[in-house]
Amino acid sequence: MNMLSLQQRLNIFVSDGVEANISINLYDMRVRDAMHAIAEAAGLAVEERNGSFFIVERDEVGKHAESGITQTRAYKVQYSKPSDIEAILREHISSFGNISVLDERKMLIVRDLPVFLQKVESILETIDREPRQVLIQARIMEITLTDDESYGLDWRQVFKSGAGSGSFGTRSLSSGGAGLFLEFAGPNLELALDALRDRGRLRTLSTPRLLAMEDREAQTVVGSRTGYRVTTTINQVTSESIEFLESGIILKVTPSVDRDGQILLDIEPEVSTATVSPDGIPSKSTTQLETRMLVPDGQTVFLGGLISRNVDESRTGVPVLGDLPGVGVLFSNRSSQTTAREIVVLITPRLIDFRNNNWNTDPIRATELVERELNAAEQSASADVSRLFDNRDKASEAGGSATSARASGNPENPAGETQKRHPYEDFQEMFNY
Repeated sequence: MNMLSLQQRLNIFVSDGVEANISINLYDMRVRDAMHAIAEAAGLAVEERNGSFFIVERDEVGKHAESGITQTRAYKVQYSKPSDIEAILREHISSFGNISVLDERKMLIVRDLPVFLQKVESILETIDREPRQVLIQARIMEITLTDDESYGLDWRQVFKSGAGSGSFGTRSLSSGGAGLFLEFAGPNLELALDALRDRGRLRTLSTPRLLAMEDREAQTVVGSRTGYRVTTTINQVTSESIEFLESGIILKVTPSVDRDGQILLDIEPEVSTATVSPDGIPSKSTTQLETRMLVPDGQTVFLGGLISRNVDESRTGVPVLGDLPGVGVLFSNRSSQTTAREIVVLITPRLIDFRNNNWNTDPIRATELVERELNAAEQSASADVSRLFDNRDKASEAGGSATSARASGNPENPAGETQKRHPYEDFQEMFNY
């Protein structure tokens, strides 16, 4: 630097404590480029101020005066945690760079070379993007099984016609119906469910609708929370607390969206009941599964084979005699009834674009249409009733005149008064009309 200063008549200042030994050979380079190359080889930086050059450590760049080397920009983090973004960006800044986090404002202050700032912007735009939202429409149903359906309904027959697409999963070991399996539902499934509903074997347990953000779990619970006492002893100090056991119809769904717009679903349906024994010990009877599948947008997924069995025992007998020890069995009867049910779940995920309001306004339009039809029907019925009463009044006036004219010759009405009808007769005639 001393040689360049003397030869080129430049003002070069080296900061205190800056020292480095390098070997150089310079060919066909401008002085400014040579100065920056030498400083870079030594791990230093060159700041130019008012025609003079200052050789400083890289972490001192821009601290004492405005430097043309680095730039400072502020970025707003919209959908992610600033601390998580900072940890990622620190791996992609230069040795000149520095990042400051403003958590309350969800902002990042980045100081670096312009080329690295462009890289930071590109990474931030990719990872801090607007999350997709998925509308989850689910139907959880319970089917009563017959004695010959111990392994559940043979759903393969429903899909054999090719109305659905997909593949079966785990199958039972016997030659009966399929066990747990997954399948894209087709129109034949709706026909099969309608047939079961008509026979009284199908009962809809829940029809939840969830609006979930991608990579976030959405949960709906239709049930109860059963409380029980928990005793904890720490260092000979005992404390009691109340905890709750959640049961009922529970559906947990975590959606993710890939580049092609397909939806990856983590599904956990559960149908359970909870009880607490007299000793305070909680127990839970549950039918549930956990699975993951890739589903096209708007396609319906069918999950079947979730079978639960309940045994109901009852005892009937002759009063007093049936309760006698020993001989009581001669005057009483015990019976047990086993019922088997299969839980099936239909799930339809749909990508939601909030910039397109049709997903939200279509149900509103349908509701408004039904409301208009009901209002029109009400007005029509009101007009019919008014017209009916008008006709009745005219008929009453005409009948009253005729009765007055005949009153003098009627022995039952010697005074010529008009006979009054009971209001019930008017309403009866109106409904007959």
